[in-house]
Amino acid sequence: SSSSSGSDSESDEKRPVFSNEFKQDSLVEGTSSRYSMYNSVSQKLMAKMGFREGEGLGKYGQGRKDIVEASNQKGRRGFGLTLKGFDGELNIDWKDEPEPSAYEEVDWCLECTTEIPDAQELKEWMTVGKRKMVIEDETEFCSEELLRNVLQCKSVFDELDGEEMRRARTRSNPYEMIRGVFFLNRAAMKMANMDHVFDYMFTNPKDFQGRPLIKERDAELLYFADVCAGPGGFSEYVLWRRKWHAKGFGMTLKGPNDFKLEDFYSASSELFEPYYGEGGIDGDGDITRPENITAFRNFVLDNTDHKGVHFLMADGGFSVEGQENLQEILSKQLMLCQFLMALSIVRTGGHFVCKTFDLFTPFSVGLVYLLYCCFERVCIFKPVTSRPANSERYVICKGLKLGIDDVRDYLFMVNIRLNQLRNSDVDVNLVVPLNVIKGDQDFYDYIVQSNE
Repeated sequence: SSSSSGSDSESDEKRPVFSNEFKQDSLVEGTSSRYSMYNSVSQKLMAKMGFREGEGLGKYGQGRKDIVEASNQKGRRGFGLTLKGFDGELNIDWKDEPEPSAYEEVDWCLECTTEIPDAQELKEWMTVGKRKMVIEDETEFCSEELLRNVLQCKSVFDELDGEEMRRARTRSNPYEMIRGVFFLNRAAMKMANMDHVFDYMFTNPKDFQGRPLIKERDAELLYFADVCAGPGGFSEYVLWRRKWHAKGFGMTLKGPNDFKLEDFYSASSELFEPYYGEGGIDGDGDITRPENITAFRNFVLDNTDHKGVHFLMADGGFSVEGQENLQEILSKQLMLCQFLMALSIVRTGGHFVCKTFDLFTPFSVGLVYLLYCCFERVCIFKPVTSRPANSERYVICKGLKLGIDDVRDYLFMVNIRLNQLRNSDVDVNLVVPLNVIKGDQDFYDYIVQSNE
């Protein structure tokens, strides 16, 4: 028995163990890098039970050697349920996330110092080439790793069940339960969010000296326009904020997403007038049709003493279910037409807010560059009321400059060309040459930073 006990003691010395007599300092350093993540209490408990590194518990070390894996079960709908899109590697690197904060920081792009391009220069900028329906190689304004990660995350949505998508969206967004409050929909809260963050530059516009643009003593109205924004949440917020001191004009596609003025809960819709382009109230409201853009522009100017509106809101978008990765490419003409409408009906010194998506392609960045040239300041901003799982961002433009007619006419011409090429293998790939965009270091750095 003495020999057997001696052999046991020799084997004990060879096997690393959690010592029962460890000091506080040694616990901090950790007896093994593999187990240093566990606190001192758990290490003491395992040591008392005779734990040895590399062996299982039990008289003969027959217990399991590996840590018990965390359950992959999602919800309480039966064991073995596999949800597509949630079958990636389990991340056990737990971190304390910061508490949700309502504080939002505005990062304006530096003011454009180059002159607004003229018609002769713009005529040479448009580039037509083979239609491109891939985005995986668009790394001019972001890193390759970032683009790959974004596309990988979006690909999850392609297979994710609708119910699981809604559950995940609710859990990931601390502002999801705000909903529409007393407004028609969530869009109104996004507009309220942005108006507040930007010091009410939309509902109480001021010039660069801080003087109000609306002379209330003269009973002057705040003129605004709302395009591609049915059922009208943006407009409902503005009318609620300004009461009876505002007049709005709207154009959106007719159909299920038309303006629902009868459903305005918190503001009267009498001061909002829908107009659907060519044909007026009987038009189709398609902003990509040049005749609709011209008709709406004439209608707005005729009703604002040919001055234009103080600001334009645009919130265009359509379902890209199953093609989330191509959302930016599929929405290129819609974004162009919304920008064109801003240059058509916003008065000098007026403002513009428009929804954009990813800004990876040179076409999209080129459009933003033209706004950068035509407005005093430009900002790309994502409000906290916008769901974090989508690519939605807003471009905020402040102070329309004089002399933007050539840019407006250029975008009008590009839109006509896009319509001509709609059913072909050819497309407009650039509205501003890459060397021009990259030549403005301030703008280029701002776009890259906003994408990061």
